[in-house]
Amino acid sequence: MKVICVGLLVCIFALFAVQGADVCRFGERWRCGSVECDKTCGTLTSTSDCTVTCTNGCYCAPGFVRTAFGSCSPRFVCRYKSASSRKT
Repeated sequence: MKVICVGLLVCIFALFAVQGADVCRFGERWRCGSVECDKTCGTLTSTSDCTVTCTNGCYCAPGFVRTAFGSCSPRFVCRYKSASSRKT
């Protein structure tokens, strides 16, 4: 009986460990991609295809761009960034 209980607990912990591996931050989705292929405000209008090898991980969701801080923010932040850079 103890062996069954221990085995069950091991399975439960393993399940949570596997599920936790694909938890992404706000604005990110788990998919096959590359950080180099994530759009930024600077590459938002680029039409070139990304040819970097695909790796499973958290990448910016559609409608989001990678910021200089490494997080993904909604695309509209690029408008504010470009407007503030023109004022200086």
